[in-house]
Amino acid sequence: MRINVRGSTYALAGKCTSLLENVLNKVVSFIQRSTNGWLRPIGICAIVLATFLTTLPALASDHQDTTFLANKLTAADLTDLFVFESPSDPSKVVLAMDFDPLITHGEVRPFDPAVLYQFKIDKTGDNVEDLVLQFRVNGIVRGRKQSVTVFGPGRPSQVGTVSRLIRASAIGELNQTFSTSKGVKVFVGERKDPFFFDLEQFFKILPDRNYQVQPNPGPPLTVKAFRPPGEAKDTLAPFNVHSIVVELPRSLLGTGKIGVWMTTSYQTARLREGSYAQIERLAVPALNELFMDFKAHNASNLQTPTADAPNQSKFIRSFVTTIGRPKGIADAVISVAIPDVIQADLSKPTGSYFGTQLGQNFGGRRPKDDVIDVTASVVFGSAVTGITQGAIPALTSDNVGPNNANFLPTFPYLGNPL
Repeated sequence: MRINVRGSTYALAGKCTSLLENVLNKVVSFIQRSTNGWLRPIGICAIVLATFLTTLPALASDHQDTTFLANKLTAADLTDLFVFESPSDPSKVVLAMDFDPLITHGEVRPFDPAVLYQFKIDKTGDNVEDLVLQFRVNGIVRGRKQSVTVFGPGRPSQVGTVSRLIRASAIGELNQTFSTSKGVKVFVGERKDPFFFDLEQFFKILPDRNYQVQPNPGPPLTVKAFRPPGEAKDTLAPFNVHSIVVELPRSLLGTGKIGVWMTTSYQTARLREGSYAQIERLAVPALNELFMDFKAHNASNLQTPTADAPNQSKFIRSFVTTIGRPKGIADAVISVAIPDVIQADLSKPTGSYFGTQLGQNFGGRRPKDDVIDVTASVVFGSAVTGITQGAIPALTSDNVGPNNANFLPTFPYLGNPL
């Protein structure tokens, strides 16, 4: 997670918009030219922005996926993807993405018109997008009046890590529900962050996952327990987040199994006009945050799901070995979580988390799904695998559950902001 840079710091950043955009273009250009050069853009950004990017309080998960996103381009910092059955209409499905985290009560944080947000949908099982839904905010960054343009759903004009806009289907106001010409209901605006997790304790267990302590974090698993019920804390409870929520007919996405992921992209001078370079990619919650070395996040963000089998798998196997658990634990995680896409079966009426892979149901992920406990119970316990060797029972649950105040029974389903 990320604490926002506010007050005089944020005001100074606003005055330097033109300079910072030029720097950002160069940074992103460097990133796109070098999949192994993540230190260079971070170093450049840190030097240029050191005069006003003060030390931030330590809160992180995928909500602060890289130092670059946490410190500079927070509007492109993805946090959670949801894919679930419409509670109001069985013929429809809901896609929701959260980004730009840790918005405090009363804080007015504008959307960034330079960022392109996309849902990407694979209908054929090859982990390449066949459909995209794109969103771009219109208006001045510091202005109070902004709108959003929706593009699609439709076939992408270009696949992979460089994207171009497809045909627009609607323009609507932020923080207001509107519909597209294809019958897609849309909400883009501020919501209560629905993710629930004792992140504070998580960072004591795995200090390496906290971007604030890089590059010399403390040793992992010196603490081997989450806090007990009654003492565990939902670190995200005081914060809002920016969200894009769409409810659309299942028929627009396909009839069978699909894979869904989300990306943020940015226009750079290096690309031809109208093209956007991918900056972050995310789907399965807690995948990168738990298993992957922090320094590897940037390179993974610049890849597509087709690279996940060799890439993420090696980190999962290494992590499982490090915590002293058998190979079968890693095999189980890889079988359901790789590639990094959320799978759903549109032919099924309802489902459960990882249900497409394990239960032959809709699958997907609902905002109330306790994804941390599901993942932890497999990795540190015997869920799914039945393997008890090396289990660490005190790590199988963070003892934080969903807060009903974070959710709505009707669209846009995510709770009203604080």
